[in-house]
Amino acid sequence: MAQTAAQKKAAALALLKKAEAALKRAQAADDNSSEIAATARRRAVIDTAPTTPAQSGKYLGEDGNYYNSPVEAALGRDIGKSVTQPTAAQRITTATTIRKTGTADNPIPYAPPAGANWNLYSGVWKLYYAGSYIGDASGYDTTLYNTLKNPVVTKFTNNPNNPNDPNNSNNSDTTDTTDTTTKKVTDPTGPSTNITVLKSLLKGMGFNSSIIDSSTSFLMSLLAENLDYDNAVSIFLDSKDYTLKSGVKVTSPFYEQYGYLNEGMTNAKSASELYNFVEGSKGIIEKYGLSSKFLSQDSLKKYVKNNVTAKDLDERANAARLKAINADPAYVQSLKMLGYLGSSADLTDFYLDPAIGKEKLESNRSTGAFTAEALRRANAGIKTDREDMMRFERLTAGLQAKGLNEAQIGQTASEGFQNIANTLQPELALSNIFEGANAATAQTIQTELEAEQFQGTESERRKRLKELGTNIFNQSTGMSRGRATSYSNYSSAGQI
Repeated sequence: MAQTAAQKKAAALALLKKAEAALKRAQAADDNSSEIAATARRRAVIDTAPTTPAQSGKYLGEDGNYYNSPVEAALGRDIGKSVTQPTAAQRITTATTIRKTGTADNPIPYAPPAGANWNLYSGVWKLYYAGSYIGDASGYDTTLYNTLKNPVVTKFTNNPNNPNDPNNSNNSDTTDTTDTTTKKVTDPTGPSTNITVLKSLLKGMGFNSSIIDSSTSFLMSLLAENLDYDNAVSIFLDSKDYTLKSGVKVTSPFYEQYGYLNEGMTNAKSASELYNFVEGSKGIIEKYGLSSKFLSQDSLKKYVKNNVTAKDLDERANAARLKAINADPAYVQSLKMLGYLGSSADLTDFYLDPAIGKEKLESNRSTGAFTAEALRRANAGIKTDREDMMRFERLTAGLQAKGLNEAQIGQTASEGFQNIANTLQPELALSNIFEGANAATAQTIQTELEAEQFQGTESERRKRLKELGTNIFNQSTGMSRGRATSYSNYSSAGQI
């Protein structure tokens, strides 16, 4: 039952009270931390967002409006839709400027040492170098800064846990192995806290933990650039890479697994569409036990280019499975004769061919069903040469234009070719009698009968032969009554 306006308002007020209570608790824990308060407010909205009636399928935001997900309700806007706010590029430029000079009422404490940068968290300036926290407005740790800037190479000697240590008496290998790793200091109120919120936002958008957790390093590098959540999400989902202020270019893990599918696309798919297709395809390949070749980057790119969805792929795989169970040799042979299936390929290759779009596959499947019915009646004289294959494609297209699907076309072809099989030889004999031997070939008569069965058009010659055939029947019947004209009165040319 739909909610009334009063019920919606009451639900919104209840939600606001819960959010405000959560906010007060967070502020009581740390009155000076607006970042924690903001995080608590977002989490409160996400955690307490009610499930709305099924007919709406949306979540109530604190502004009283309904949204498609808890995250959108928390942010107060639809993710992915244009809003009246600065673009991502503009916000990045603003953030970069603030990081270098600060704001009018809160300038940076002092010029940072070479390579270091300021980040503003909850109104407090934090100094970082290479992603590690090194100090604040009161000063920075020069020793740590120098260590990070000029890492010391530590040579491991006589280390029994290092099989490559030349001084390890347990190993005769003389390779000199060194370690240039330096420890990284993490500010607990800096990026390490924000990454939790950023991951929660991505999970709320429907992305799984696998891609999110494997992208932690990339996401942390974005937060260290003082990017807000919206910018970080946008870069992660919609960009191939991002150049840090240090000049280092980092590639988005999301692009490597999903985003690359938009390469060369005129109308790019959204991040959610790409993600849902790839993950859905993985499930389908596993479900039907199909070859992993259908999950190759090349195959996936072709599927996306041809607008094949995970639902389409599932239908294709199931159709291939059912056809394989039915084991119809005529259908498989028809696909090969039409050139839709290679000699060494199987039905799965035909149905899941990534180079074939949805409409083309439907056409090929219907043509295969049509042609199979002709092949079943080859013993009755039905011809299936290459020229016939081309005509079958045109006849199938005509039936599709009438709105018939694959099954209906198969049934129509079965009935039509059976009528042709019953008529072809008698029709050929009639032509030889009235038009002369070889006046019309079996191919000509078959083509005319196909037009009659599948297009509803009858040739003038067919009409004339049918009329002559009727006259013969009447005359042969009259002979028994003493009024018949002898059959011998007809010459081979059809003259009396």
